[in-house]
Amino acid sequence: MTHKRSHRKFRSLYIWHRYIGIAAALFVLILSITGIMLNHTGALKLDSSYVESDWLLDWYGIKAPENIKRYAINEHAVTQIGEQLYWNNKAVSGEYPALSGLLTFPRFSAIAVQGEIILITNQGEIIERLSGVQGVPSGLKRIGIQDNGTIVIESAHGYYLTDQDFLDWKESEHISNTVWSVESPLTATQLKQAVALFRNNELPMERVMLDLHSGRLLGSWGPVIMDIAAIMLVFLSVSGLTLWIRQVMRRRQRLLKKHHHTNTQENT
Repeated sequence: MTHKRSHRKFRSLYIWHRYIGIAAALFVLILSITGIMLNHTGALKLDSSYVESDWLLDWYGIKAPENIKRYAINEHAVTQIGEQLYWNNKAVSGEYPALSGLLTFPRFSAIAVQGEIILITNQGEIIERLSGVQGVPSGLKRIGIQDNGTIVIESAHGYYLTDQDFLDWKESEHISNTVWSVESPLTATQLKQAVALFRNNELPMERVMLDLHSGRLLGSWGPVIMDIAAIMLVFLSVSGLTLWIRQVMRRRQRLLKKHHHTNTQENT
């Protein structure tokens, strides 16, 4: 009876080991694949690659701010979404206050924001960020250009003039013949593109892999599910070791029994 109960116990353990192993296989694959990818974040560029899948971005609750500004001159345009600037659909590094205007020149362009003027190449590389230290008036409201090429700034304290080098600033009371930079209304297509541009640069692949590895991708229940998976793996390790030890012991018992039977035959 004891042998039969032991046999049923180990048979039950084997069945549990098999089915839990099948159930845990998916988690083993997820943990293995994400773990390998996270170990090679730099080589795989996970920290500089961004998710563009709409359903995944929606799952994370990533939305573009409603206040979107755009200034466009000929083939060049600057768009502000939140505190991020985009030059011709290319993200400009850094965070910026309210966008106030745009001027373009043959070799570069000048983007006006509150308290700063950003000089940028046509390819979107920042040349220099000019602030109050370089003489940019505080409280910048808008930027324009006169017929003779003089640049005009309207600030909280009045009007200021400078040239394309942005080195010398002169206050002026009378402004005439100035073409001011005006905001360009976004069409429905441009608005959709701007929202996609913002969302597609907010969620790095590295974060998704980390959340998938830890289970946080599945919400508050995710870590609990991964904890259960970890317990399943512990069970598989213990049950697998137990079943292996039992097989080794049974094999040894059979060998001993065979050896004893052989010796008995030889003695008779």
